[in-house]
Amino acid sequence: MIKKDKKNFITKEWYEKLVAELKELKDVKMPEVLERLSEAKAMWDLSENFEYKSAMEDRDFVNSKISEIEELLENAEIIDESKKTKKDIVGYGSDVVLKIEWDKDEYKVKIVGTWEVEVKWDDDLLISLDSPIWAAIKWHKAGDEVKMRLGNERKKINILKVK
Repeated sequence: MIKKDKKNFITKEWYEKLVAELKELKDVKMPEVLERLSEAKAMWDLSENFEYKSAMEDRDFVNSKISEIEELLENAEIIDESKKTKKDIVGYGSDVVLKIEWDKDEYKVKIVGTWEVEVKWDDDLLISLDSPIWAAIKWHKAGDEVKMRLGNERKKINILKVK
């Protein structure tokens, strides 16, 4: 659920992706669904018309997706990576290399807005501005050791690099 009174921080790339998806939904998907709906209505008996019911569900889904993206964009604040805080401090849009206490691996993560988080195990991990890791590492710098609450425990995170 998108909070209307709260800014939705997103990267420029994600903003552009959402704008393109919105255009696709409005210009391509919705006309296709409406055409299917029109064709299904022409089959007369709507009570047992699977095509009609399916097209109605698709129309509702596309409408809800359009509304969701429009609300997100309405309250969007693009993370301006050129105006990051000091280069060596973890901030919005930072690329960070972390070593987490309970794992032998190092993780390259990117700090992004809540709505664009995806796990990419073969590439960077995207860390949300709402995540416990962000809460622990924000405004720290390379070389800092911070603690993150994990259940009833506090685990150490070493910040190795910040870009």
